[in-house]
Amino acid sequence: MHSILVVIELPTEGADWSMFLGALEPKARRAKNTDRLAQNVWLIDMHKDPAFLGWLLSLCDQKGFPFRLLPFEKAPQWLPDGAGPARPK
Repeated sequence: MHSILVVIELPTEGADWSMFLGALEPKARRAKNTDRLAQNVWLIDMHKDPAFLGWLLSLCDQKGFPFRLLPFEKAPQWLPDGAGPARPK
């Protein structure tokens, strides 16, 4: 598996999404080959940042946030060419 797309179900009232993101932030800053594509969607390069997947799913489990996973056997291809997420330099 090259990479995995993680989609976390946004919480309803009563669950604190900002606390979830705050707890995840220190790990996300270190994950150089992980892209946050939307508020609740991450694309994780499993060859370079597999630990981030563990942190993310563990935190989902602790907070009770359901999630879905979509694995990619090969590197995702962004269309049109060059339209993928920008990486910080």
